[in-house]
Amino acid sequence: MKFIYLATALFLSLCGISQTTNIYIGSGTQFNNNTEYPAPYGNWYWGAKHQIIVLASELSAAGMSAGDIYGLGFNVAQANGTQLDGFTIKIGTTTSTQFGFGSNFQTTGLTTVYGPSNYTESSGVNMHTFSTPFNWDGSSNLIIDVCFNNSSFTNNASTYYTQTSNNTVMYERQDAPNVCGSTGNGQRSDLRPNLIFEWQVPNIPPVADFVGSPTVSCSGDIQFIDQSTNAPTSWAWDFGDGGTSTQQNPTHTYTSTGTYTVSLTATNAFGSDDEIKTSYISVNLSGATPATPSCLPQTDDGSLGFGITNVEFNTINKTSGDASEGYSDFTCDQTTVYAGLSYTFNATHSSPTTHNCTAWIDWNNDGVFNNTTEKIASSSSANSTSATVVIPSNAVLNTMLRMRVIADYDLNAQPTPCLDPQYGQCEDYTVIVEQLALPPTTDFSSNVIYTCDGAVEFEDLSTNIPYAWAWNFGDGGTSVAKNPTHTYTSDGLYTVQLITTNQYGSDTLVQTNYIEVATEFDLIDASCEPSTLSYCCGYGIYTVSVNTINYSSGDAEDGYQDYSCQNNTIFQTGTSYLMEVRTGTQNPQDTKVWIDFDNNGTFDNSTELVFSKLNAYNPTAMISIPTTGITTDTYLRMRVSSDEVGATLNPCTNNFRGQTEDYGVLIESPDGIISHELAVVNLYPNPNNGSFTINSSSKINSYEVYSYVGQLLDQQSGINTNTFLWSDNNLPSGQYLIVLSFEDESKVVKKFTIK
Repeated sequence: MKFIYLATALFLSLCGISQTTNIYIGSGTQFNNNTEYPAPYGNWYWGAKHQIIVLASELSAAGMSAGDIYGLGFNVAQANGTQLDGFTIKIGTTTSTQFGFGSNFQTTGLTTVYGPSNYTESSGVNMHTFSTPFNWDGSSNLIIDVCFNNSSFTNNASTYYTQTSNNTVMYERQDAPNVCGSTGNGQRSDLRPNLIFEWQVPNIPPVADFVGSPTVSCSGDIQFIDQSTNAPTSWAWDFGDGGTSTQQNPTHTYTSTGTYTVSLTATNAFGSDDEIKTSYISVNLSGATPATPSCLPQTDDGSLGFGITNVEFNTINKTSGDASEGYSDFTCDQTTVYAGLSYTFNATHSSPTTHNCTAWIDWNNDGVFNNTTEKIASSSSANSTSATVVIPSNAVLNTMLRMRVIADYDLNAQPTPCLDPQYGQCEDYTVIVEQLALPPTTDFSSNVIYTCDGAVEFEDLSTNIPYAWAWNFGDGGTSVAKNPTHTYTSDGLYTVQLITTNQYGSDTLVQTNYIEVATEFDLIDASCEPSTLSYCCGYGIYTVSVNTINYSSGDAEDGYQDYSCQNNTIFQTGTSYLMEVRTGTQNPQDTKVWIDFDNNGTFDNSTELVFSKLNAYNPTAMISIPTTGITTDTYLRMRVSSDEVGATLNPCTNNFRGQTEDYGVLIESPDGIISHELAVVNLYPNPNNGSFTINSSSKINSYEVYSYVGQLLDQQSGINTNTFLWSDNNLPSGQYLIVLSFEDESKVVKKFTIK
């Protein structure tokens, strides 16, 4: 009786032990010769170090899942028979998929699993059983480090290898004593030795998974591939139409149009797992297709390997042959998208070189692709084309619409919807646009949120196809237009509300204090707006800084810009101000500034030019405000223009490469200054020898010293005193300016002379 109990216990124990199995990575039949590398058993040099990358996807595809690795083997075609001293194998994980240019050997995160020991290879499979199993997590790429170091050389053993798509091997071989300690970048190769992993199936149930191809079919024929992990031994498929199978990778034919849910139960000795994919397969046996197109572009010559090899859009993921197939009607491959939502489009066209590619969707279903309004993606001289596609709310709903993709050799013209590709091809697909059964999500924007003339253009950005709009502009004005224009007549902050409605309900968005109106800054129109004729290479105006204006913008690629509404300042008659116009460091430019002192909309080159710097980078200068003959207490237009050296630079002349920007200035006469009185400042002695005293009736916060052409020579902040001594004995004789800043933000400019 005791013997029976022991035998039963032993049997149950053995049943719970997982068996190891061999996982093969690489099946190539070529091998290195006795002086070539990679060669893990290569003694053509004293020592050789190899690191090999194996992708997790490769291991999974070979049937391996998370579990313990007990050994690693190489398949030798011709042995050399030389003992390899200190033969060592290490394993770790890596995020790399290849050894790129300049890659170094990985030195961290490696576990020694074999050796170091002396080893002599033999012909056939050489398995190295690990001293401690290496546990693979089932998702990380593996990196294998193999190394030995002799003190003499013979020849390499010849090992079978498989060519990979990337450089998955890096090696170092030297006639030196410390090859295994190499850390730098070695030689890279895509000839990876074939590998055999001794792997133990884990004592856990499978994790079921599968794919079907295609998922949209007009024939009904679908190939299902098991992707379950943890070594299932049996499979139970339910195809959703009453059909079943117990094969691992079955093919099933659907005989009725419809959408089908597919399930798989995967089982091993330790349990089962289910994977259910709802509405996974779409079958269209009716032969319905989108509207007949106005043209079917045909390939002129498809023999050179150009063309589209993959298209992805929502659930479409179509891999196809190259342009040798010519025009391809894949309209059976269809996807359903929702109006107002965004989707990613991607097309691959990488062989034998780069392509021009364009894609369209016939949103209005008229059979004609509009090259402007229906273009969804475009690229030039690229291996792939990607775009984010927002489904328009005015697309025809619940109808098969045609999506067209054309790619051609990039030395030819950019594809248009009906142009026959010379070496590439055209492919058509089906897109169905539906509306979500939900109320709108309201959103809107406007062309400005700060306005001086009160005119605002509003744009509805609501999703899910509203058919009614109710605007409240916050000043008593309303509108039911989708994209209204409204003019505010009074200064102030205004809260704007929009209510959108569709057949499923309504939604409201309120943007508080959204629009600010300040008509006091509204200038009379300028008589001209100079444009940029031929932008190039960094010309233009980057920053304008004078008094309280300090505004940065793009360069001349933006052309003429009117910044006067939000960027303005107050000048005082009889006062000078330092002005800087930053034009970048790529090119010297001619720069001029005018102020429309008489407020008539034109700029007089003789009386209103206040700043002129020619052939200069980032010019600075003092501008002086006259005391007479000017309009005061009204905002005036200040024009800044900068163009290439030697260009005709006048207030209304179009710029060749540079640009023109307008700003606002208000000039106050001394009688109109109510915020503060200017400090009384004395500077003595003047002239001087480079040293003088400043005495002020108000505390001075900071100062800046400039040459008379606007070059900043000295500055200091945080002074907070009424009197200080300034000295610089290195300045040459001449006239200079010192700009003093005070607590009330006022400034005083004093001129001094060094003898």
